[in-house]
Amino acid sequence: MKKIIFKKLLLITACELPESFNFFVWLLVICMTVAITATGCSQQGGYEGPKSVTPPDPSRPVLFSGFSPKEGAVRTLLFFEGSNFGTDVSKIEVFIGGVAAPVIGSSGTKICAMVPRRSGRGDVVVRIKGQDGKMIKEHTFEDLFTLQAALQVNTLTGKVDPQTNSSSIINGPFEEAEFQHPWWLEFDIDDEGNKIIYCIDEENLAALRKINLTTKEVSSVFMKGQAGVHQVKSMLFDTPTRDTLFFVDDNGRGNWNDRHQMPNMFYSLRNEGFRKVYPYLYAQCSYSAVSMSDGSIFYNTWQSSEVYKARQVFDESSGMWDGKALFSVRANSSDHVFMFRHPDDLYVYMTGFNGVYRCAYDKTKKELVSSVLHVGDIGGGGGYVDAPGSSARFSRPRQGVFVKNKEYEAQGKEDVYDFYVCDHNNNAIRKVTPDGEVSTFAGRGSVGVDGKVWGWIDGDARETARFREPTGICYDEEEEIFYVADRENKRIRTISVE
Repeated sequence: MKKIIFKKLLLITACELPESFNFFVWLLVICMTVAITATGCSQQGGYEGPKSVTPPDPSRPVLFSGFSPKEGAVRTLLFFEGSNFGTDVSKIEVFIGGVAAPVIGSSGTKICAMVPRRSGRGDVVVRIKGQDGKMIKEHTFEDLFTLQAALQVNTLTGKVDPQTNSSSIINGPFEEAEFQHPWWLEFDIDDEGNKIIYCIDEENLAALRKINLTTKEVSSVFMKGQAGVHQVKSMLFDTPTRDTLFFVDDNGRGNWNDRHQMPNMFYSLRNEGFRKVYPYLYAQCSYSAVSMSDGSIFYNTWQSSEVYKARQVFDESSGMWDGKALFSVRANSSDHVFMFRHPDDLYVYMTGFNGVYRCAYDKTKKELVSSVLHVGDIGGGGGYVDAPGSSARFSRPRQGVFVKNKEYEAQGKEDVYDFYVCDHNNNAIRKVTPDGEVSTFAGRGSVGVDGKVWGWIDGDARETARFREPTGICYDEEEEIFYVADRENKRIRTISVE
């Protein structure tokens, strides 16, 4: 009977929930699987769930006979066989490849643990402790576990009504938190060592959200309306200190004559928890800015997609500092252009006009040099094509992030960073190399019977996974995890090798 229930559960999982099946449901499936196994596998000699917590018998040795399976992906359940383990999982430790593996249960003769991320080294160690916490037995298996690594897309957080596909701005634990339309992301580590993602929720900033990756909670930092905040399009940390968070505002003022009426940039301070917002610069409507390592700040405007260096010219009539005009990203054209600083200050990349533009940074003069199209259609036409240079096609590329490529370092290249960018209308994350090769990194992994390549599906990044209008992306270099603001899915997704 239990086998039939489990088979039906898997059938529903595989066939009936392709668009809405996510990590939380998968976790439920795992828990149910373990529960079924724990209560029903004893007849086949499998894992037998304990009736009470008991320690190892000190008069008998702790013995290990083996473990299975010998290979699998992240979250594979491993079973260790032997005797006299005890049933208190708080006294059992499992390490795979030097990484601690969550211990799910123990019957005394069989231990169940789950394969953790980044455990590719393969050595398997189990430690059994007594009630006093002292080590009774440490066993290293001769056999190694082979981790089957694959680039996976998963859902981190974002609860959505499955019937109406609606959500709101609701704070709380990852399982309950909701987003309206996550738009832009910035990665941070706070003073307590917590890993944080700041998220502009809604393209015009309905709220600044704080995603605490350590405590697994979502909160709101501030809501729209503070200090004249109007339509924030992007944000960035100041590069030298990361103690200031800037917000770039499309204030609706496209006419240069209105430049002193409304701010186009605001700032907030770390020592105030980024909760108070202050005007920084008054100018035309803007979409993005970059802060270089030397403290120089550059921003762009809608009008003629002009790039300026911030606070360079003092206007005596208004008593304000204006920006210094440098160049237009694309002559006599206006578009939503977003700017990104190269980690080594070699370049500033810009997304807009269905392409990725690149301009060099003169560190001596502290000036940006005119932009040149790096990849995309010369005429600004959209489409979807993986190819080098001007043969590549994008459709409304938005936020991008630079990620160091270890192979480039080994080859001694000057530029060792690839650029990963959210290709909004193509429902994909694209990769751009320093040489201008464009490929699809994640998304569009499966095609529905209706021909759709967009949706909400977790799984292999290129074989299965789908996004729906991703716009924001950031990267945790230590954990090697990408975080994606999946706008129309109203969720935060992850991309990582697992």
